[in-house]
Amino acid sequence: MTSEENSEVTEWSRDTQKLAVLTWISFLFASAFTMLFFAFVDPLVIVDSINVSFIESRNAGYAVGFLFLWAHGWIGGWYIVRLCRRKRSKPHPIRS
Repeated sequence: MTSEENSEVTEWSRDTQKLAVLTWISFLFASAFTMLFFAFVDPLVIVDSINVSFIESRNAGYAVGFLFLWAHGWIGGWYIVRLCRRKRSKPHPIRS
């Protein structure tokens, strides 16, 4: 890499890094569980049971299922990120 290429690289903030990691991990979660789930369940059976008319093909059912799992993985991961706190480097002063 030349010095010109190095000057164009921007650093992501800590929050942006967390969101990027969260999005990637939830994508991998959705990919794996979509394959596992739809190996045993036909998406058209689910569509017929909940009476949804806008999904007419298996591929659309796979896509909706994937997006459903991705959203749930992202929301669950977001809650985990929000609930986990970093360890502070300095101890808090004791307030009296």
